[in-house]
Amino acid sequence: MQKCNTMKRINFHFLLLLLVGFALLSGCSQQNDKPGQATFNTISGGDLAAYFEQHSNYINTPIAPAIINAADIYRNRTHNIKVIDLRPEIEFESGHIEGAVNIPTKDLMSYFRNTIDAQAFDTIVLVCAKGQTAGFATGLLRLLGYDNTFSLRFGMSSWNEAIAEAGWDKSIGNELVGKLETENHPKPAKGAYPEIESTASLPLEIAFERADTLLSKPSKTYLIDYKAITENPGKYFVINYWPEDKYLNPGHLPGSMQYTPKKALLTTTDLSTLPTDQPIAVYCFTGQHSATVVAYLKLLGYDAYSVKFGSNAFINETLIQTEKKAGHYWSDIHKNNLPLSTAAQPAAADAPAVEIKSVQGGC
Repeated sequence: MQKCNTMKRINFHFLLLLLVGFALLSGCSQQNDKPGQATFNTISGGDLAAYFEQHSNYINTPIAPAIINAADIYRNRTHNIKVIDLRPEIEFESGHIEGAVNIPTKDLMSYFRNTIDAQAFDTIVLVCAKGQTAGFATGLLRLLGYDNTFSLRFGMSSWNEAIAEAGWDKSIGNELVGKLETENHPKPAKGAYPEIESTASLPLEIAFERADTLLSKPSKTYLIDYKAITENPGKYFVINYWPEDKYLNPGHLPGSMQYTPKKALLTTTDLSTLPTDQPIAVYCFTGQHSATVVAYLKLLGYDAYSVKFGSNAFINETLIQTEKKAGHYWSDIHKNNLPLSTAAQPAAADAPAVEIKSVQGGC
């Protein structure tokens, strides 16, 4: 059933592509270069956002961020699942999920478009060491219509305790417990959207081109440490991507503005309050939700960054004590000792067509 829904959604994207494209082109301008050089089209990030809102509106839906637990992957490991490991080759070879393929993020778009039939799988899981890179990549793929993609919650740190010791265990912190701000900082007035240049002209083509470019760059172009904010006051436009009550208690990073998850970043609400001339830092609880949001903002042309490990990087103990959702904090309850394989990765091939219940996750 999920496979059928996925095929329908991707087909729906392409059926409406021309109609929406013509509408967007009416607001586009072309930059004519010298003969033989590429011609770039300029489009408003607001127009591209409107396209996404009309086609699945992923980041504002209950399924975002699309996350799957390690236990669910292991239970269904013989079913129609494809696991893609984004870690460096040396980490992959030292131990990975059996049957996984090792694909660098720079090759991910080509792999999806030219190597596998993504629609043939019920579930495609992207994994990295700690969930941050996979969260970003999954966010991009979801926006492009790959509705069967998920990232592994807490990355390989949740799969095996040995990986956790060098991963999430060393990423949590409590430096700001009892030291967060509780003052409310109002959002700025609405303004202009970023302008995007692309050799493509239709919205989905533009999104694919931009996603390929974004994934070809190192993680430092979309991930930052929270200390980059605290040690450089005023440098970043800081978004606290939490509900308002949590923004006020336990509080937020200095200068942060509260943007309600799955509501605030719409063209009809507060998207246009974001600056086009200042880097944006987004943080959530674990970094996996904010990575998805940053993937969206970067597609729209914003200079955005996800704060690694979210608030777990600076108030982990507070979250353990106060959060009802275990997915909001890292602790030993997320550690498994599931088997690691060191076998060579299999050749790319479609898995057997077996029905499997999709797993929905939340940050």
